[in-house]
Amino acid sequence: MIYAFILLFTGGMVLGGAWSFYRSHKPWWATLALAVVGLGLIAFSIWNLRAG
Repeated sequence: MIYAFILLFTGGMVLGGAWSFYRSHKPWWATLALAVVGLGLIAFSIWNLRAG
């Protein structure tokens, strides 16, 4: 369960990094990669929390 919360926190941080990349006009592929990784981490953590 602790692992799921760590993943949720990490996913939020990565999504924040994607937002920062978007605001500072970094390459679109880097922003997209960070957003996909962040959403994947959040989805995996929610799946872990629901699985128990």
